Amino acid sequence: MNKHNFELETEKEQTLFFSLCSPEDRQKLTREIPMSFRDFLRISYILFFMDFNYYETYINELFPEYYKKKEHMLIRHIEIMLEYPNYYKDEGVEEQIRSWLTDFCDQVKDKTMQKACRKKLEIYLD
Repeated sequence: MNKHNFELETEKEQTLFFSLCSPEDRQKLTREIPMSFRDFLRISYILFFMDFNYYETYINELFPEYYKKKEHMLIRHIEIMLEYPNYYKDEGVEEQIRSWLTDFCDQVKDKTMQKACRKKLEIYLD
């Protein structure tokens, strides 16, 4: 994919995500207010599970310090899971991600879009 197409796809996904996310998350993503690493993780997971791959790549570039930290964290998790396969379940990681996805769907104001979000994420919400 060329750079122009990547930018167009990123813009489409950003526009859709901004129509769904909270005003506070929009402000964090536009750097109007500070974003914490936890916010970055939460938003990254939402983007990943919503299949907003272009916009997820863009925010990784926009917040490189958090992206590196997330990358190191995930590498560490892989190492842990080799010895402790139930790590995500036992440490509540799966539950936390499910909570973030549920909260994301719950805050979508447009009921039709909220229903579409729930449908898109239903296998992760159960």
